[in-house]
Amino acid sequence: MADGAYRWQGNAPAPDAAQVEAIHDAYQSDQAHAFAEPARAAAVEKIERALALARTGDLTEAHAQLTHARSVLESLRPEALEPRRGLAGLFDSRKRRLKAFRAAYARAAASVDDVARHLTGWVEGVARRTGGLDTVWTEVRDAVVDLDAHLAAAARRLTGHEGEAPHPLADRKAALDACRAAALASLPLVRGAQTTDARFADAMQTCAEGAAAWRDDWKDALGLSGRKPKKVRPDGERLLRLRDDLLARIDRALKELAASRARRADVEGRLAALRHGL
Repeated sequence: MADGAYRWQGNAPAPDAAQVEAIHDAYQSDQAHAFAEPARAAAVEKIERALALARTGDLTEAHAQLTHARSVLESLRPEALEPRRGLAGLFDSRKRRLKAFRAAYARAAASVDDVARHLTGWVEGVARRTGGLDTVWTEVRDAVVDLDAHLAAAARRLTGHEGEAPHPLADRKAALDACRAAALASLPLVRGAQTTDARFADAMQTCAEGAAAWRDDWKDALGLSGRKPKKVRPDGERLLRLRDDLLARIDRALKELAASRARRADVEGRLAALRHGL
């Protein structure tokens, strides 16, 4: 088999010819069973690192935070600003209800702000994890290139061997081929993990931004933007529209969360299967 048989397609790197030559010349037949062991072990270790990174960043906490924010927002009902009618209204007033509603809003805004901080922190964590996955992707690719150099050297050793007994390097080469295939197959899975994170991070960022907009808009609508509360008659329809916009963002994020969990489980399962096969 020619050296070039192990070259990647497209613009991917090929093993260095000088390295292949050095490996070929240093080969010792009595060590065929351990040929290229450092290269094989390095590839396995990089796949394990990729799997470990893919398993980090549990989405359970994000789900809990989003669900909590949704519950808090749903409890804020603008219709509560309207006094009761009939006899019950004799002991009710818009002023009293506005005061109570403002207090409920203040508690809710603090809670939603806390959720937004958690989401922003998760987004920042995704950025760090993406950097780690970029690093391990490069390391896996480099491990494949190193394996390619050893496989090319092994192919040269096996070229023309037609004896009845199998060449002592043949079985080892098959094991290295399997390791290379697993490492190569892990590369798109690493990218898949990054894509999954990026999509959900975008949804959470949208929620965090929506939370800030909702807080400020409701604060203004309730006459709380200045130093002292203003005498206002809030527009219930506006309050409801602003609240429902944030709820819709949260619902989209929860939907994306469910999809992200499924995609992540698939990536983790396939990486685990590749590692198990080695």
